Amino acid sequence: MNLPFDLNVEAAVARIRARNPLVHALITTRHEDALRDSSALAKEAPRSPLHGVPYSLKDEWETKGLATTSGSARYRTRISTSSSSVHLAFEAAGAVLVGKSNLSDLGIAPEASSYVGGVTRNPHDFSRTAGGSSGGAAAAVADGMVGFDWGSDIGGSIRLPAAFCGVFGLRLSSQTWPITGFFPEIPPAIAWLCGQGPLTRTLDQMACVLDAATPLRTGPNRPFTFRGVRIWTPDKLGDWPTFVSDVSPALARLTSDVQTSHGLPGTTYTRNVFHAVWASHLDDLLAADTLGFREGLQAVISGVLFRGRWGDTRIHPATAEILALITLGRYTLYRNPRAALRKAHAIRAAIEAIWDRGHLIAMPVCVFPAPRVGRSNTYPHLLSCTIPGNLADATGLAIPFGHFKKGLPRSIQLLGPPGTERLLIDLAREARRATG
Repeated sequence: MNLPFDLNVEAAVARIRARNPLVHALITTRHEDALRDSSALAKEAPRSPLHGVPYSLKDEWETKGLATTSGSARYRTRISTSSSSVHLAFEAAGAVLVGKSNLSDLGIAPEASSYVGGVTRNPHDFSRTAGGSSGGAAAAVADGMVGFDWGSDIGGSIRLPAAFCGVFGLRLSSQTWPITGFFPEIPPAIAWLCGQGPLTRTLDQMACVLDAATPLRTGPNRPFTFRGVRIWTPDKLGDWPTFVSDVSPALARLTSDVQTSHGLPGTTYTRNVFHAVWASHLDDLLAADTLGFREGLQAVISGVLFRGRWGDTRIHPATAEILALITLGRYTLYRNPRAALRKAHAIRAAIEAIWDRGHLIAMPVCVFPAPRVGRSNTYPHLLSCTIPGNLADATGLAIPFGHFKKGLPRSIQLLGPPGTERLLIDLAREARRATG
């Protein structure tokens, strides 16, 4: 069998032992168990192209007998009593779980820093973040510790770290790929924003991972016939002022119909609507958390002001800063959840109208290189290009596309309707083949 993966479990374990103390990509490892699993699988006929391939799972997916913490110190000792469909699908395909990948506390902040797994470093520059919340996943794949990881994306949490680490990241629509076996369960009021999907080093690898994950694909597609691409240029071009001229030739290899006019709202407005949805649903977030309002507020204040001093690890500072902004927004600008949802649905309808005309949307994943560790929350436009994909529940593929001036990776993304993941992979493959 011709396998797209060249990493075996023995090499992965050796790499993890050497590099994870520096990168902090994985929270939990299972070295000896993984080696035993690999030996047993070597005696079987290959089950799939993933047979014997080492992989990790973002530490939000339930894995029976292993810790699933969601990056929160409050759940450091929590052991899963059952396995998610994600874990079971890859186990059935013969892949070997070597560890659980690091993320931000409860998957909220845009960099993978937690009291459980430490600070995940970008393999390209240890002073930089690997992004988040699936930062451990992207770093583990980019550094060669694992063949692939399976993350989640509620505001760019797959695509952003994939871009920062220079790998491929695919957000699958929750309409077509419903999420199950997730800890903690996402409040229904915002669960519609969250998708799941793989991170890999190559597109062939991504296609193989999707094949193995087919049992998770239980929802409908949105009918789509590809006719062209609309370039959605963000309001702020940051460190990528030549974005449109850079990507236009590559997109022209895919279709003769490439347009820069789109009729969509500005990315700043879209980002503000996303924030309004979160802030106006603060009560739903609090109801789903074990701390409650008073203790939660105390933990947020402690995280922001004292940053873990005196042993208070209830909420990591990076997540506490986000929660503080959500709380401030709830009691000032964003009190009305119905108004927030009405605006969010209008943005979604505008994007769907473009899909209905047969056009995909092309955007940067981020117009900034990976920030220095601990600085992600100081970039107000860090997620401005990924948020539209969540509001529309898009299928979104992050594709490495050159480097910023200082050498850090940058990426573009294609946003398509639910169920277009194979099309996006094929188009990305063709664009890279044509442009080298």
